[in-house]
Amino acid sequence: MTAKIEVKNVSYIYSPDTPFQKEALSHVNCSFEAGMITGLIGHTGSGKSTLVQLLNGLLKPSEGEVLLDGENIWSDPKKIKNVRYRVGLVFQYPEYQLFEETVFDDIAYGPKNMGFSAQEVSDRVYASARMVGLGEDLMKKSPFDLSGGQKRRVAIAGILAMEPEVLILDEPAAGLDPIGRKMIFETITQYQAQNKATVIIVSHSMEDMAEYAQRIVVMKGSQILMQDTPQAIFKKADLLTEAGLDVPQITRMMMRLRELGGGNRTDIFTVQAAREELLRLIRKGGEPIA
Repeated sequence: MTAKIEVKNVSYIYSPDTPFQKEALSHVNCSFEAGMITGLIGHTGSGKSTLVQLLNGLLKPSEGEVLLDGENIWSDPKKIKNVRYRVGLVFQYPEYQLFEETVFDDIAYGPKNMGFSAQEVSDRVYASARMVGLGEDLMKKSPFDLSGGQKRRVAIAGILAMEPEVLILDEPAAGLDPIGRKMIFETITQYQAQNKATVIIVSHSMEDMAEYAQRIVVMKGSQILMQDTPQAIFKKADLLTEAGLDVPQITRMMMRLRELGGGNRTDIFTVQAAREELLRLIRKGGEPIA
C-alpha cells in the first residue's frame, strides 16, 4: 500500500484579496517518497502546518499541484474525501478533537464513514487500539475520562484504523514525557513497517528526527530550504541555524570534539554512531577528548 506524494510549484495564500492576505507557501516543490519516514522541520511560521493540510486536501493550493501516486488530488473535487482516507492526518494535540461517547466509537468513526461492515469496523478498531497500547477494557469508557497520553493514543488509533497509505503526524509527541514519546514513535514505526506506509512527521525535535526519519525536508520562510538524508542535513548546521533550527545534541558534541582535535566527523547524529566513532578513535591510540 505504498504511495508517493509530491508537491509541484505549490503556493497558498490565506485571505486573498483582503487586507489580511498572507502567503503561507511560495512555489514549493518537494516529494515524500513511498514507504519512507520523512521528517518535516522548520521554525514556527515556516509553512509546515499549511503544507500538511494541503497534502490531504483540507486546503486547496492557490497555485500548483499536489500529486498522490502521480495524480492531482484535486482532479475531481467530488472525490477529495477518498484522498483523505488514503492520506491520514493527525493534528497536533489530537486529543482535543475527540467527540464520541466511547473510545470504541471514536476510533470507529473513520472506518464507519468508509463504509465497512460492522465486523470489519470492529476488527480495525481493536487492531489499531492494540497497536497504540490501549486495552480492551477501555473501549466502553468515555475518552474524556482517560489520561492525556491515553487520549492521544485514542486519536492516533482513529487514524490508523482507516489504514491510510500516507500517515501525517503534526508534532505527535508534543507535551509527552520520555516514556510517552517513545511509545508514540514506536507505534508510528511499527505501523510504517507493517503497512509499508509513507509517513511524514512534523517535529521541532532534532533528536526525534535523527532517530526515526530516513529523510528530512527543511522549511524556511514559506519555502523549501533543503531536502536530503539526515546525514546530509545535519552536516549543514549553519543553514539550520539560519532557519531558526538546531542540530541534535550528539552532533553538537561531535562538532565540539572536532574543534578540540579529537576526530573530524560531523555527520554523526545518533548516540550509537557517536559511541562507535569514539571507540574507533580510542582504538587508534589517540585520546579522543582534549
